[in-house]
Amino acid sequence: MTTLLHVIQRVRNRQTDDEHWLYIAGDAADLTLDTEADLGCPEFDEDTDEEIDPPGFPERGLRSTIDVDTLSHSIEWADRLSGTKDDSAALDLIRYYIRFDALPETLNVSDPPSVDVVLRRLDREFSDKLGPEDSSKQCRRDGCERGVVKLSVFCRRHHFENIRNRPYPFDD
Repeated sequence: MTTLLHVIQRVRNRQTDDEHWLYIAGDAADLTLDTEADLGCPEFDEDTDEEIDPPGFPERGLRSTIDVDTLSHSIEWADRLSGTKDDSAALDLIRYYIRFDALPETLNVSDPPSVDVVLRRLDREFSDKLGPEDSSKQCRRDGCERGVVKLSVFCRRHHFENIRNRPYPFDD
């Protein structure tokens, strides 16, 4: 069985082809140096333009993840960050890249926030920038008795919904 550790060593020794991709078994979140992995060159069906995995890879449960250039760059970046050829650091960065399509700036970085968390934070920032509501002017939304925010004819909630085209996500 070929493991991710063997693949990392092959990449470090430049024993790869420019067309290679990293194939791994299982979920990238569970990736270890002992995870079954291999390098292979996918082919494409000319009629359907579908990717065809190398022979034997599907039977081994291997799936395509990142190209060898990205793999090599991830390993080199891990070596720079760790100051040595550290296989565990390479694993950390490879796992991160496969999961998030980006390289972290440091080793052992936590996962980035989810899309929902980021969106909620951006929505809060937008809502807060609207400032206080002026109760001397009533929101133009039918049935709303709240005041308007600066430079708008709507209250905070209805201005948000008008601009973002979705419901206001907060209780205030």
